[in-house]
Amino acid sequence: MAIARDLNEATPALDFEIPLQSGDPKYVDFSSVRDSGSVARLRTLLQRQPGDRWLHAVFASHRGAGKSTELLHLQHDVSDRYYTIYFEANVELDPVGFSMEELLLVLARVVEEQMRKRGNPLAASLLEKVESWFAEVVFADEEGRSYLAVIKTEAKAEGGIPFFAKLFASVTAAVKVEGSHKQSVKNTLRKFPGALLAHVNNLLDAAAVELEKDGRRLLIIIDNLDRYDPTVADDLLVSSQDRFKQLRCHLIVTHPMTLLVRPTSQSIRAVFRCETMPTVKLRERNEDYRKLTTEGSTLLREVLERRIDVPKLIPEEKTRDRLVAACGGAVRELLEMALDASLDARGDSILEADVELALKRRRSLMRDMIDNNGWWDTLAQIASTNKLDDDPKFLTVVFHRLAFQYNGEVWYDVHPLVAELLEEQGLLTKPKKKPATQKKKATGTKAAKRGSKRR
Repeated sequence: MAIARDLNEATPALDFEIPLQSGDPKYVDFSSVRDSGSVARLRTLLQRQPGDRWLHAVFASHRGAGKSTELLHLQHDVSDRYYTIYFEANVELDPVGFSMEELLLVLARVVEEQMRKRGNPLAASLLEKVESWFAEVVFADEEGRSYLAVIKTEAKAEGGIPFFAKLFASVTAAVKVEGSHKQSVKNTLRKFPGALLAHVNNLLDAAAVELEKDGRRLLIIIDNLDRYDPTVADDLLVSSQDRFKQLRCHLIVTHPMTLLVRPTSQSIRAVFRCETMPTVKLRERNEDYRKLTTEGSTLLREVLERRIDVPKLIPEEKTRDRLVAACGGAVRELLEMALDASLDARGDSILEADVELALKRRRSLMRDMIDNNGWWDTLAQIASTNKLDDDPKFLTVVFHRLAFQYNGEVWYDVHPLVAELLEEQGLLTKPKKKPATQKKKATGTKAAKRGSKRR
């Protein structure tokens, strides 16, 4: 898509819902400023993975930080060794919550579907074994047999779609919707956890045999698990870890960052390889929220420049800086704010008043959320100490993107618009550093230089 030259073109250009595929000219590489190397380490792990081992890893960051885009680029980077199946959990599964059994159903469906589309359909004899098991165990009663008959009829009528594909599409669709049928299927599957896992692994093994002909291995990426309540991810990744780790494929799953800091049960680091990707840092830890002093701010400006004609559509430099500073380093926040401001614009470009109107609405929504949940003191403490406390509220505000994690010696800070609200409430305070004379006495020019940096 070409760079947007007017506000009509700017609306689709600023779309933040679709992750960028490898090679997309809108992509900006933030690896130099995130200072975490998380994606590079995942890439290296995949490249060095022995043939007799499976990499099961989790990848964490704030929602909207660009995880999906980075995972799609990782998929491209390892495409010479891996065939990747990527899917979004909240699209394929119940967006509120799901079990390990439901995930296994989706894995069975997407693996069969993708191998068939690739031109390497799995053996009919193998698929028939799975179908027979479902007929004997899951749909053994009269209602179940009637259900299977309907699916077979539909599969024949549509033509070209195997019964297996139709069956699993119907079952996974059924368990996404609340009702007695969903609960009945789930309860039955829970009685045979090992059997379902074995069938899925047989499908994975069959796919691996086909892929080995091209010298490739199977990698599955399950995205957007971080959009669920942390207890959902904990139940799946930790409570069901024995079955999860038995899956015979390479697997990368996104999960809520908060699980790393406060495990619901066992530490997820004890179960999986964990990599984290912090928010882009715009300033140093003790600098003012309005400051833009790092390379990260330059790269975030580039995010806009690769999508819209910035000099034409945001002609005032202070307005551009205001957008970048207000996003706190979160790519999604920046694009959302720019899009909102473009919708408010009444002229041919986005002016300071348009941006301030859009930010005012966002502050109002944040204020209501903070008021109704009693988060003022929590956010004020994060702003003051740049750390999280042991109160669950601290992780909750991080989950809701009211505070972010930054790189270096990892530190936290509130969203810049939250900082403005705290300032209005008289709650924005920063502890002063101890003077150098209380530590080791500094001398000469170096002491003066360090002192000039203190607030």
